[in-house]
Amino acid sequence: MNVMKGFERRINTILLISILLLALSLVLAWERYSERKPGSADRVNYASELLAHGLPFEASGVLQNELENKPVNRETLKLRMVLAEILIDKIGDFEKALSELVFIRLHDPTMASSTENMVQRCMDRLGRVYDVQRRLLLEEGKNPLTSRISSGTAVRFGNEGVISISEVERKLAQLGLPTKNPPQEELNRIVQGMAGEILLRRAAKRANIDRQPQFLEQVKQFETNLILQKYLEEHVLKDVKVDEQALSLFLERNRNLFESPLRVVFSALSFQDEAGAKAYVNGQTPASQPETIADHSNVVVAELPKPLKNIPWETEPVKGSLGPIEVDGKWMVYPIHEVIPATRTPPELAHQQARLKLLEEKQSTQISKILSDLAQKEEMKIIEETIKPHFFSNASKTQDVQPK
Repeated sequence: MNVMKGFERRINTILLISILLLALSLVLAWERYSERKPGSADRVNYASELLAHGLPFEASGVLQNELENKPVNRETLKLRMVLAEILIDKIGDFEKALSELVFIRLHDPTMASSTENMVQRCMDRLGRVYDVQRRLLLEEGKNPLTSRISSGTAVRFGNEGVISISEVERKLAQLGLPTKNPPQEELNRIVQGMAGEILLRRAAKRANIDRQPQFLEQVKQFETNLILQKYLEEHVLKDVKVDEQALSLFLERNRNLFESPLRVVFSALSFQDEAGAKAYVNGQTPASQPETIADHSNVVVAELPKPLKNIPWETEPVKGSLGPIEVDGKWMVYPIHEVIPATRTPPELAHQQARLKLLEEKQSTQISKILSDLAQKEEMKIIEETIKPHFFSNASKTQDVQPK
């Protein structure tokens, strides 16, 4: 009996040790597994690398797996925002992106404003255009259920009156068409054109074109140019005028700008014998190379060589090569490259062009004067000793200079 009890105790001890060893091996195995298992930060970095290597589908899959069993908090909601951006910009899965955005807005209403643009893009691409327009109206503080259609509405989009009869009449008048009984085809074309422009404008608004950095930069540049133009027109150039005496003097001094005599572009080649000159004129290679007396000379008729002066250039200009002609014992060939006809600007047009030219010169002088005055008032200095060493390796230091 004692033997049996001792045997049972030994069996129980062995079982207990086996259970403890098994538990210890499981703990060690879990620790090794946990060490090998990538952490959250590693998976996000992996998704970033996939995206950087042009693998958006794979990156979105990694992020979705990461978010599947994660608790909802600020960090995971931001990660869902990143996933939505990938789905919109890289994959084009607008339905899935919209579901992620709705999840974000549901669990954290404070993030709604940051998701609104993407929500509108998704809805627009999914064909829910009016829903997007309704949201835009709400942003503007308007009730989308309130009808804004009057008896003078020509075109409506849903509950919005977008083109009035008076706008159509104004467009007809601008095009020189009658506002009563205009041509039906012209009226249809005008109304459809006006409506088409608004359709495109609203589509661009839904696509957030007006919020893109490049668009905003272009608008800023346009506004800057417009401000400069208006300032010059209203404050700098408003008193710049050209008097008739200055105009007549300019025309007299610059007659060549408005009148140009006939000109001939020619070359002159001298040959030792008539045979060589004839060979050249006939397109053959002469026995000896000619001497070039003139090469593409551009002259008026009075400056032409004597053999060319008596040609009626105005009515029967020569083409090709003229010759051979014997001159002082040598045989000459005159290739005619171009005959430039005489020109004469009509007096009225010449006066207009001269006035514009003088006006430009006076405006330039006035602008230079204004700039000089402004620079002095603003105490502006161009620091050459800073500029030149930066751009030129051998630049010497100079004194500050002020525009003259």
